[in-house]
Amino acid sequence: MNHLASTALPLIHGKDESEDLTSKVLELQEGLKDLLKRVASVHGEHDKKRDENLMLQQYIANLMNSNAVRGDAGGK
Repeated sequence: MNHLASTALPLIHGKDESEDLTSKVLELQEGLKDLLKRVASVHGEHDKKRDENLMLQQYIANLMNSNAVRGDAGGK
């Protein structure tokens, strides 16, 4: 009987460790999901800013071309 009791304790202890590891894994998975959501959000923000920058670059280029045309026409 003493032998059974001594082997039962490590099984219970192992079960607790397994439950702890499982809960830690689940917690880490949730953290990873949150990070992936944040990465997707930042990626979307980056794309939006890139598009805005391209639009501004085109606008500035058009203004400079417009001013160059006006300057050339006014000088003739």
